Amino acid sequence: MEKETGQVFRELKEDLSSFVELKLELLKLNTYERVSKVLAILSYGVVVLFVVFLAILFLFLALGFYLGDVFNSNALGFGAVALIYILVVVIVILSKDKVSALIRNIMIASMMGDDEENNATDYKEDEFTGETDR
Repeated sequence: MEKETGQVFRELKEDLSSFVELKLELLKLNTYERVSKVLAILSYGVVVLFVVFLAILFLFLALGFYLGDVFNSNALGFGAVALIYILVVVIVILSKDKVSALIRNIMIASMMGDDEENNATDYKEDEFTGETDR
């Protein structure tokens, strides 16, 4: 009886240690996944921001030349464009809190998005036996 009890406790200890190791590995993999998602979103955002920046730059260059023709002075045309840029900068500065909250919410949603999906699919029903498996 004592051998059986000792054997049971050894097996329990081995199972518990392997369970803890697997849980730590799962935590590490989940962390890698979330960090990679955040980096993917950030890199995508940088690429989109760069393309939008170039498009706006060329649009404002075209606007500067157009206003230069309208005012018969390229200096006045590009001066008007500079005033528009200053107005945009002031609007961005005034809405700093809203923009940072939006970015923060996007980052939090990207990191927490899988938790809702995982919770919904934690219990899977075996199609043959009808038993739930976690």
